[in-house]
Amino acid sequence: MSAFLGKIHYWLYNKIQLHEKFIDEIIGLSETKGYNSDTMVNESYSRYGIPVRGVLENEIEHSNIHGWLQERIISVESRLAYVVTEVLNNNVVKKEEIADIFYKNAEGIMRELGVNEGLPEDFFNLIFDYMLEGMPCDRVNDVIENNETVIQWKTTRDIHKQYWDAVQGDVNNFYLLRDAWINGFLEASGMGYKYTRTEDGVNTIR
Repeated sequence: MSAFLGKIHYWLYNKIQLHEKFIDEIIGLSETKGYNSDTMVNESYSRYGIPVRGVLENEIEHSNIHGWLQERIISVESRLAYVVTEVLNNNVVKKEEIADIFYKNAEGIMRELGVNEGLPEDFFNLIFDYMLEGMPCDRVNDVIENNETVIQWKTTRDIHKQYWDAVQGDVNNFYLLRDAWINGFLEASGMGYKYTRTEDGVNTIR
């Protein structure tokens, strides 16, 4: 069965699973604060589907590979938006505490990778081996400068806002969390690269 699947499908599925881990850790954090998360979790499943966690070739619809992966992205992004919005609205945790989950996750991944050299472009590519930015065909990151000292890209459209709008959340919370992940990733490399993002969607690693 796995013969129907390519590296890109596993690549995307692994990114989805990482975001499932973020949700699990946010829920876990809320429970350490004494919050009963059962209602929130069940509501997220009812609205946006239950996580798929098994081996990809055993779970995927082989007759609808692209559509199935797209559905998984919609599900995990929607549940992430819902859970973050719920715990913030209920004053269970602070944004900074959730951001710390993302930062530490990235630090751990970079330590496992052990990457301590490379151009800005190399780190850009590595970042989006982990961060979701829709399907590969969406092509939302348009590189506008790329050399030995800097890579800069423009986000052509915000594909995350729809999920946050649907839960009456703030997509800026998503970007705060992703910024924390990217900064943790770069910091742990020891390369001294810094990431910045402007409100008009220009992203820079230098």
